Amino acid sequence: MPLKSQLRYHARPIALGLVLAAVVIAGLSLAIPSPPEPGVALDEVPYYQLPFGPDEAGDPRPFWPSRMQTASGQFANPATIPSSAECATCHQREFEEWLPSLHAYAGLDNVYEKTVEANEDLLGHGVEQARFCEGCHSPAELLTGRTNRFTSVMPSDAAAEGVSCIACHTAVHADPEQGNGALTLTLETSLDQLSGPLLVAAPRDHARAFGAERTNELIKTSGFCGGCHTEILDASMSKSTEPHYAQATYQEWQGSWYEENDITCQDCHMAPDPAGYVQRLRDGHVAKPERYTHRFIGANYLLFDTSLGSNLAFLRGGFLPGMSQERQLELIEQQGEATRALLRAAAGLELRDTRTSDGTLHVDIAVQNLGAGHNLPTGVLDQKHMWLEVRLRDAEGRVVFHSGAYDADTGEVAEGAVRWMEIFRDSEGKPIRDHLTFQTAAIDWERKTIPPKGEDVVGYDIPLPEAGTGPYAIEARLWYTVALPELLFNNLRVEMPVPPLELAELSAEISRP
Repeated sequence: MPLKSQLRYHARPIALGLVLAAVVIAGLSLAIPSPPEPGVALDEVPYYQLPFGPDEAGDPRPFWPSRMQTASGQFANPATIPSSAECATCHQREFEEWLPSLHAYAGLDNVYEKTVEANEDLLGHGVEQARFCEGCHSPAELLTGRTNRFTSVMPSDAAAEGVSCIACHTAVHADPEQGNGALTLTLETSLDQLSGPLLVAAPRDHARAFGAERTNELIKTSGFCGGCHTEILDASMSKSTEPHYAQATYQEWQGSWYEENDITCQDCHMAPDPAGYVQRLRDGHVAKPERYTHRFIGANYLLFDTSLGSNLAFLRGGFLPGMSQERQLELIEQQGEATRALLRAAAGLELRDTRTSDGTLHVDIAVQNLGAGHNLPTGVLDQKHMWLEVRLRDAEGRVVFHSGAYDADTGEVAEGAVRWMEIFRDSEGKPIRDHLTFQTAAIDWERKTIPPKGEDVVGYDIPLPEAGTGPYAIEARLWYTVALPELLFNNLRVEMPVPPLELAELSAEISRP
């Protein structure tokens, strides 16, 4: 029989067989029960407390007041969550970049830990209140159910790592407008592809699980960073009757020159040379970095200040496993240099105007945000802030005016200094200087921060001494610090002034008419 005739002869029974096979397979799929939902059910975590009640639909909120959650709504099993040191088996370069970073120590450093402890009892919910903090600082700790007054979940290396590999590489959703950790992670379904025999036998499955298109696209966006770098205080985690932004870094970026030119958070903070990349942006070159690193260079220069000696290890909460302390200190020093360079690439000072009238010298100094894609400064600004120091000398070198002096012994700045920072206030209107944010009832500004590519012109009226002679020399320095001395003393019981970092300086000669 010719070939075409054979095909026509057998086509009908073949088609009928395929239909029958499809029916059988469909029937079997209905008969076989579905696999159980991955993760650990709420009732499987003994003594887990839910002091905040259900959501509007009546469902429990195990991670509230953090907005972080798992895709299934259940807890992750700590026994199956790998530490980032396990990822280093194949991804050594990325691990070395990440290990000394602020992300790695986000849930470990003592400034964070002791401040969380100081906040826990302020609203009457105890340890459970700290879920608001742990969502961003230690996702694995939160999502395994360990943030609870009766801890019944075993500890793990992964839970101590802060923002680890899996915290980003299993993300499938982010809500930067809602913030407060508004990320959804697929910890339960992705962990099966992580390690051991499954990784060896099916490396492509591992790559698919941690390189899923929606995850890869998400973690490239500023909106992904905004899930945590937007912090809103409301009645569930403060004494405020209306929401207040405690951190608005994502909102500051929105609508800026940087968003318009598709410059994301990752482009600056994950560039191999962040300061060099920012300088290229300042020069108008908007090409993406040649590659991205996992160093996440940010603004907390203090945790990279190796001159602090043993105090640095104390502030960081020790060292993470996976690498020798000596090598970690080398990497910390490198990250410190990159951090200081990035901060200095962001700011500038310019003398705009000088004039005298009736024995008074008027000076205008422009404080410029030259390279930050968000406001300068940014973050939680009741602690992080800038101030301007201005000094005027006469022809003999005598200081005739000084504003913004810093006392290295106490860590205090002289009263009257021009500062860019927020003031958190309690229910009585008193300023909160030790970051007890759950007491916050209102937030106001000492001076609002400077938007991207913006500036703030500060004017000084300086009485000139009758006996003084010109020309005068003016010096200005823009300083930045990450903490007030009350934070370390009240929460850590440490008297250690926080050394500030100079962001920019100028000097000029002024002739007296």
